[in-house]
Amino acid sequence: MDPDAAWSGLLAALESGDRDRVLETAAALAGWIDRGGFPPHTTGVVTDPEWNHRIARYACEVAIDMAFRKA
Repeated sequence: MDPDAAWSGLLAALESGDRDRVLETAAALAGWIDRGGFPPHTTGVVTDPEWNHRIARYACEVAIDMAFRKA
């Protein structure tokens, strides 16, 4: 998996309101992170990997919750 591409895809899906893509991308990225995969860069600034891990994992949870609320 390319977590940076997944992160960009998740943000694009959230922006467009594509609920199915949000669910698919967030679940895939969260699973990747949970299995020990490296996190995406969540900002344009190089940051600590732990920062990226926590931000990305939390964002996936929030994205999934938002998608289910719109169902």
